[in-house]
Amino acid sequence: MIKYIILLALCLAGNNIYAQSISGRISNTNGEPIAFANVQLLNTNKGAMTDKEGKYELNVPSGTYQIAFSYLGYATVVKSITLSTNDIATLDIVLIEKSEALSQVVVTAEKRETVLQRTPIAATVLDAEDLKQTRAWSFSDVTALAPSLLTTEHGSSTSSLFINIRGVMGLHSQTAVATYVDGVYQFEGFGVPLTFNNVDNIEVLRGPQGTLYGRNAFGGVINIKTKQPTNTPEGYVSVSYGNFEQQRYQASYSTPIIKNKLFAGVTAQFDQREGVYQNTVTNDDFDRPQSISGGLNLRYLATDKLDVTFNGRFERNEDFGSYAWVRSDSILFAEPYSVDRDRRNIELRNNHSASVKINYEAEAFDIQSITSYQSYERGFPELLDVDFSAANARAAKNDFDINTFTQELRFSSKQRSDSPFDWTVGSFAFIAPNGTRDNAFINFFDDGETRAENENRFDNKGIAFYGQGNYAFNEQWEATVGLRYDIENQRLLQELRNVDIDGNVTVTQPFKNFESTFEAFTPKFILNYKPTENTIVYAQYARGFRPGGLNTNSPNEADVPFDPEYSNNYEIGIKNTFFDNRLKFNITGFLLQQRDQQITVIEDSFFLTRNTGNVDNLGAEIEVEALPLKGLQLIWNASVSDAEYKELLIADAATGTNIDLSGNKPLFNPPFVSFSAIQYTKEFNKGFSAFIRGEHRYTGEHFFNFNNEIRQSPYNLYNARIGGRYKNFELAFWARNLTERKYRTWATGVFLLGSPRFYGATLSYDF
Repeated sequence: MIKYIILLALCLAGNNIYAQSISGRISNTNGEPIAFANVQLLNTNKGAMTDKEGKYELNVPSGTYQIAFSYLGYATVVKSITLSTNDIATLDIVLIEKSEALSQVVVTAEKRETVLQRTPIAATVLDAEDLKQTRAWSFSDVTALAPSLLTTEHGSSTSSLFINIRGVMGLHSQTAVATYVDGVYQFEGFGVPLTFNNVDNIEVLRGPQGTLYGRNAFGGVINIKTKQPTNTPEGYVSVSYGNFEQQRYQASYSTPIIKNKLFAGVTAQFDQREGVYQNTVTNDDFDRPQSISGGLNLRYLATDKLDVTFNGRFERNEDFGSYAWVRSDSILFAEPYSVDRDRRNIELRNNHSASVKINYEAEAFDIQSITSYQSYERGFPELLDVDFSAANARAAKNDFDINTFTQELRFSSKQRSDSPFDWTVGSFAFIAPNGTRDNAFINFFDDGETRAENENRFDNKGIAFYGQGNYAFNEQWEATVGLRYDIENQRLLQELRNVDIDGNVTVTQPFKNFESTFEAFTPKFILNYKPTENTIVYAQYARGFRPGGLNTNSPNEADVPFDPEYSNNYEIGIKNTFFDNRLKFNITGFLLQQRDQQITVIEDSFFLTRNTGNVDNLGAEIEVEALPLKGLQLIWNASVSDAEYKELLIADAATGTNIDLSGNKPLFNPPFVSFSAIQYTKEFNKGFSAFIRGEHRYTGEHFFNFNNEIRQSPYNLYNARIGGRYKNFELAFWARNLTERKYRTWATGVFLLGSPRFYGATLSYDF
């Protein structure tokens, strides 16, 4: 009996013994070994780290692999290798400093790791170094860092930021751009993490991504990936201080608890500044935003095939002086950054999430499961001033609370397979039970007040099934076909009531149930051609879907439901890399057609979402990055857009009739946006280097209302950064909006200016 047990154990152990190996040495251009460099087999749990002599070794099954070689300060290199049974391969790598070569960026845009410049999709990746160089602290700072990417701030609060890709921007919480954090869909649009904490990179995917990403990936997807712990202990601390008493403190540390098995990482961040706006009623600062955020990452490599990761994070925002709106355009510029308020407009926002990701490499395919819980709440401990004056005339209340559970299960073909066909199939399900949103408008009089109250309870759930396959006809031609089916159910229990000046309550609508179900098929087709190793040409069609919903602030039953919105995206693109990876040059052309557009309109002081408007947007995007000389980096991103409403009927509050505005330009969609940057880094002896960077952003004329009467003229913004680095320490001085250009960010009913000139310094230490 014992001999059979021993025999069985040996057989099981044999599954983890590989007869194939890859080994080699990683060095720099001087031939010096690079110790502790990372070696990662893409789309697997396997990796290694070089020893003091720069040597590494991996034992793997037979097959074809993509291997990424990386080290801090050097350009990442991705190599392909094929191993037959009993092969012993040697792969030596020479890494080039980032000042002399561009990295081969790895993305997960297709739910698997691929090299960005070889992937047929319009995407931009901003890594941690990019975010540091551009002083991008939050979503409000990333406008134009990727072509066609704009962010719009409409209320000077952390829950009032809209993300716009290719002119597609949802003006309500069901955003038109889906955001993911560590693979987890951020269900509530206003609940995405606004401050960037411990970010490894951000992927900006342009155009509908409905097949693999589903609901609300209507204009695109933003993937935020945080830094995950590894076998190497590492961390950083950072302190920033600037005008308006800007303060930012960051700390992060990760370490192996059990080498090659269990890893942990923690991070914390605190942001605060004092008032940009002055309150003429109190002669004090009006605003003071503050946020604190943190996270915990645990990773357990149970076996060479099973990888379990836990990610937990939280963000708490406290905004004194939110919604610093003024009543007219003339006041906006005549008295900039000035408000007259009898209330402090305090807004509190809490966002907590936890997720477990399980990767398992089975014999025939790979499995990934992502389970998450998200809690988002927002409210005002005091009433919100909505008369925009010193008079105590009108106030509002808006409290929101939602908890969401999501589950994604995905199966994919083995990436090491020699088959010309690879595939991904999966499902995504969510449930958001017992959500609440309570609204009230209060009118004040000398002898009392009246209230219009709206109480809402909602339950949402949905499920989707998707699949995508890629077939390589040969080494040059490849086709991709994908299809997704979504079905979603939304239920709303709503009561409307009025309270008169004597305190008498009149229920205008007793609690009533509303329910809607939405479903959609979203296909995707791509054909790509690779004439050379450094060039790819592709054509794509993709359909986008944004589910309908139920208005929770509706004055009557007929206005509660609104229908889904759809889009068709036709796209062609070419990606090129030249001169030994010193020049990247990408061009994309697209036609994006929005149908049954969901538009938020104001009718009788109620914000309502309606389906009205068909938009065609013909555009182009360009990305250029070059290293013409050692240490000199040049970047230029630009987007061109020719968009107009083919159909648009909206209600005119003055006449009570519909107005035909066909032919008008859509909101927040400049015809031309450009971002350029130049940075020079000079390295000296003994670990010291100095850098200087300048940035320019041009934003063309765009409109804020549907009749195109309120517009923002073209404007330029200039940013700068200068500093030095000595070994692990870095000191940088930075400035944003150097010329203090005043421009509107919002001008629809109420008016808001963009941020003034910010400047300051950041001292950081990494280890």
